[in-house]
Amino acid sequence: MKGRVAFIPTAHKIEFHEYDVPAPAAGGLVAAVTQTNVCGSEVHMWKGEFGRRGVMPGHEMSGRIEALGAGVRTDWAGVPVKEGDRIAPVYYTVCNRCVNCVRGNHAACTAKVVGARHPDEPPHFTATFATHYVVKPDQHFYRIPDNVPDLVASSANCAMSQVFWSLDRGRLSYGETIVVLGAGGLGLHAMAIAKARGVRVIAVDGVDLRLREARRFGADETVDMREYVDAEARDKRVRELCAGWPDVVLEVAGVPEAFSEALRMVRVGGRVIEVGNISSGLTVQLPPSVITFKSLEIVGVATYPPHYLKKSLDFLAANIDRLPYREMCDATFPLSRAAEALDKSERREVTRAGLLPAES
Repeated sequence: MKGRVAFIPTAHKIEFHEYDVPAPAAGGLVAAVTQTNVCGSEVHMWKGEFGRRGVMPGHEMSGRIEALGAGVRTDWAGVPVKEGDRIAPVYYTVCNRCVNCVRGNHAACTAKVVGARHPDEPPHFTATFATHYVVKPDQHFYRIPDNVPDLVASSANCAMSQVFWSLDRGRLSYGETIVVLGAGGLGLHAMAIAKARGVRVIAVDGVDLRLREARRFGADETVDMREYVDAEARDKRVRELCAGWPDVVLEVAGVPEAFSEALRMVRVGGRVIEVGNISSGLTVQLPPSVITFKSLEIVGVATYPPHYLKKSLDFLAANIDRLPYREMCDATFPLSRAAEALDKSERREVTRAGLLPAES
């Protein structure tokens, strides 16, 4: 059986490679990708901001088990699985042995493995802009709850799990106020989780659709960047809404200036959680004295401990009828139209684009 997998060789160009779908290794499995999403990381790839020699896009997915390797009877939470079951895999592996893993911060594993550099490297299907995906023997995966559809479950891996972990690392707790800079997929998931903890949520964005969705996912107040056009004006508006200063600012806009804005906006002694900026080529100048004199705590988060995917799927199962998760993915495309999905995502014409490999 043949399958296809995408590769971005350079900015704003995508190509597809075809290979035989391999048999699963003992302890692993092969899944057919039912939906994969355009996350902010793929937008950065599309813009050429990392992956100088090309990059394989795709890491958020839901899929259906096509073949189980020898010895695989349950997912990593002990839930029985069989061929045909729907699963969500963590898109990387951790060593469970380094100093960070041993201390419980698997997101900072020093031996983390994400996938191949090029699809020619066996087993080929190690990124999710593809028809199939190979789960390795040491790679976490979890059965998707029956009441969570694929288009919702696909965003649990990465977007939701990452902000879930970031809010825990930032010790966000009942009665606090958080400002979320950016109301894309990451931001909306963060708002829902924060609101469930009894936190007051203020969302900052400049797109009508995103501001409307922010309200639906738990934002108590929104700040429109088109109305408050500079950082000083937004800072003043946030302080009016807080009747003071926010306890926590979460940056998920993915632009360097948003990090500077977060430092300015948060209260003295507050916490800034940095998730959105992942491109090493994008920089910003700022005086370190802001951090010093405000006694700030800055938490950087990339990825998450693998079991947070299970926590996210459980949260979705418990809240699927209370929050508009089914509408978070507001545009779907066949895999063959991935370039269009990436373009629309880059222009922020959609909140979250999904790719459906079976329809290509």
